[in-house]
Amino acid sequence: EPAQAAAAASRGLAMRGGGIDIGRALLDAALSSPLYKAVLVPQAQRTMVETAERNGVPWRDALDWIKARGPWRLSEDDSAVAIPEYYRRPFHAYEQGNLCWDAAWEGEIASRAVGARNFPEFGERGEEAFRGAFDEALASLGAECPAGGSLVDLGCGSGISTRRLAAAHPQAGSVVGVDLSPHFLAVGRMLLELEEEERRRWVQPLEPDGRISLLHADAAATGLAACSVDVVQLSLVMHELPPAAAGDIFAEAHRILRPGGQLWVTEMDFATEGFSKLRSNPLLFSLIRSTEPYLDAYADWQTAEGVPGGGPAAALAEVGFGRIRLAAATGRHFALVCSRPLNGCEPDRAVDDRRAATAKPDTHLKTWEAKAAAGARAPPPTMTGAEGDEGRGEEEEEEDYDEDGIGMMNRPSRKIAQLKAEMAEAEASGDLDRIMTLMGTLLALEGGYEGEGGGRGAAHPEGRCAD
Repeated sequence: EPAQAAAAASRGLAMRGGGIDIGRALLDAALSSPLYKAVLVPQAQRTMVETAERNGVPWRDALDWIKARGPWRLSEDDSAVAIPEYYRRPFHAYEQGNLCWDAAWEGEIASRAVGARNFPEFGERGEEAFRGAFDEALASLGAECPAGGSLVDLGCGSGISTRRLAAAHPQAGSVVGVDLSPHFLAVGRMLLELEEEERRRWVQPLEPDGRISLLHADAAATGLAACSVDVVQLSLVMHELPPAAAGDIFAEAHRILRPGGQLWVTEMDFATEGFSKLRSNPLLFSLIRSTEPYLDAYADWQTAEGVPGGGPAAALAEVGFGRIRLAAATGRHFALVCSRPLNGCEPDRAVDDRRAATAKPDTHLKTWEAKAAAGARAPPPTMTGAEGDEGRGEEEEEEDYDEDGIGMMNRPSRKIAQLKAEMAEAEASGDLDRIMTLMGTLLALEGGYEGEGGGRGAAHPEGRCAD
């Protein structure tokens, strides 16, 4: 099978040609090969764990601890919930996606790790800064929960966002987390039941709160009563869905909200410079797409806001939401608040997009910083602080290679040319081992991506948020 994959890659090279297409064809072949799971995934996972632990997140100890809280079993009732086909696809390097214990055990640990990557100056407390940025952006858009109100957190995973929602709104009467994964929910329920001494050992904040409950259901068919909820939250979920599924969830949120109730959305923004650069690199983005099957569709959809009928705002208006407001939350993420109109009122379909006016600096850990932390050569002393990847001369750029001679893939030009030469040589000689080595290095050193969702990802070894 590996040989067949290499042959298929060669045919693809002959048909497409070009430097980027050469690398992409080889990458696609590698990702479809059995060696992907045997070589690339373990290498990326090791890098992810080591990076997390350097940032103060005790990944291995935390994983051992939560596994020992078992025995882990699912309830017979869990089989009664229909699982949509899109949810069954391999996801984040787990063959069973979110429907497995490994993903559920590692979700909250990985979330801690990705916070450190988004806000590296905060170290292992980076997740608080990351999620706090969303809280501030939502508040600036008029997000509010009435006293005694009911909040629903759709796509809650094991409940990080649900617990945070409850802590941020002590005036709320109830907070319900909804998720399709019985494995994540089982972990979340166990965490809520821990005694105080054990709670302190976990990597995420844990406080007893009788208002919180976790419900196993599809976010597009919660079974909750119509017009029964004051606030619905959708935190870092849309990019893990086909756009049609996101539209179904918007419709369900509208159905369960009371007139005047609000929907809060926080998400990745592919209109930002950081994610635009990431996506403009076909090689690196192919790695990410290999474990985020709907990310490309989400990016197309989310950046179509200016196209008539396109984008999340248009989909929200289509199901009946009004007063749609957006603001930047971080240098790569946005927050959105919209409302279900009062009875008898037509929705205000105007979109108040404040993202440009509220733009934030991109604090996401730069690739060269990740490599420096891993022991690679540090960047030139002229490149510090917020300058990030900008302001570098051609002479500096030429020298920025790791020990394998592979340049940083998110700086195209000369780096792509170098990789093209390496790939072409390996392909011409049929050296599959070299191809896999190149891909493994790319995964481990160039895959620094903070995709959101609940576990580890071979294409983004810094982890992902649990929501």
